[in-house]
Amino acid sequence: MRKMRRGLSLVMASVMAASLAGCSGGGKTETSAAAAETKAAETTAEAGTTQGAEDNQEEITLRFVSWQTNHDAGNQKVAEAYKKLHPNVTVQFDYVGDMNSSDYLTKTDIMLMGGEPIDILMTANYAQYTVRAMSGSYLPLDDFMKEEGITAEDAYNVILKVNDQTYGIPGEMKYNLVLINKNMLDEAGLEVPALDWTWDDYHEYAKKLTSGSGADTKYGSYFHSWGNCNLWGISSSKDGSTYFNDDETLTFDNPDFAKFLQMRYDMENVDHCSTPLADVKALNMNYRDQFFNGNIAMLPMGTFMLSDIGNEKYSPDFVTTFARQPLWDKDGKHYNVAGATMFAIAKTSEHPKEAYDFLRFWTTEGVNLKGMFISNEKGASKMDSVNQIINGFKDKVDVEALTKVMEDPDWVDSFETYTPEYQSEIDSILTEETDKYLLGSQSLDDTIKNLMDRGNEVIEENK
Repeated sequence: MRKMRRGLSLVMASVMAASLAGCSGGGKTETSAAAAETKAAETTAEAGTTQGAEDNQEEITLRFVSWQTNHDAGNQKVAEAYKKLHPNVTVQFDYVGDMNSSDYLTKTDIMLMGGEPIDILMTANYAQYTVRAMSGSYLPLDDFMKEEGITAEDAYNVILKVNDQTYGIPGEMKYNLVLINKNMLDEAGLEVPALDWTWDDYHEYAKKLTSGSGADTKYGSYFHSWGNCNLWGISSSKDGSTYFNDDETLTFDNPDFAKFLQMRYDMENVDHCSTPLADVKALNMNYRDQFFNGNIAMLPMGTFMLSDIGNEKYSPDFVTTFARQPLWDKDGKHYNVAGATMFAIAKTSEHPKEAYDFLRFWTTEGVNLKGMFISNEKGASKMDSVNQIINGFKDKVDVEALTKVMEDPDWVDSFETYTPEYQSEIDSILTEETDKYLLGSQSLDDTIKNLMDRGNEVIEENK
């Protein structure tokens, strides 16, 4: 039997707590792409650490494996800026999964098991990162940071440690929000939702935003096929882990979990105002395509989609407006799920020191150079990053609504602060059992019972 270990601890600097009350003030002042390029061109210690390849002038090629094919232009921009500082280092991007992080993880796990040389890897969230850090897939970064003369907390607003070690850096922060087709909203005569809107409001909006019939139906709402989409009900009423309570018991018997599942079932199968899960799975729908092609009106997703609005691949012919994650109670706390794309050095890296040096550049100056994500660099402001992201396509964005959401004075970041080593097993059970309910093959009561029974079996097996 494996001993269950406390998997993940969250360390947030006081500046992060202060930023929750107002995201636009203070902090880093040079966050524009132009400022980042200027700073990157300066051969100072701030543009990158002085260890690694700079001390060893042999020709080095770092292999960075990613699923983000849509971001290649930005990735190359960062690599080129780094090469100006370190002419002997070339960063090679290999893309696996084509914008599908699940496929990417499956394939890169196999690559690592086979001993394939990889320098830098990434995960879409904390849970995926923690499981792999625990399994030994990543190298710890603490010694590299000690050699650089910093701590992780010195350099970043948010750091996640696994068993008190730093295995990866949250390089690109992302937060839950609801993207809304403003053209469809206006046609339905609806206002942009207030900051205190609820899931009941969301349901009513979806009904009013749905139009057409059969294959021509334009749905008011869309929930993706990921099992953890069903945890929005929990994250709307509590902070911390959506899977586990503070005492490390499962949350699946939380009444808000059942309430959300019931609402989603009704929206998809009774009111027919949200894309049915059966269609999502049968047609292997891509949520980006569904939203930007105008097939759906509202999409609960995350800030990582902001840059997609200006991507020529999608080129939406409408303005996107925004709402915060709905509440259950208008007077409830404004919890908002906060996550990050995690970057780590693979255990099979042939150039770990050089990979670390590039990783530091990638997660600081690199984020600003790409201008696609919210920075996690110490003192960085959410809204400064957002303004940089949307700078080239503000005509496609309801800037007023987005600013209102990002600067919500009652905003409370909610992080997945506990992830055990058997997290992937819980995720699989969550998807399997909720799919059965949403597809009509088992009752809600049986779904909750099965989730608790099967989940607790996994916990017992890992004690």
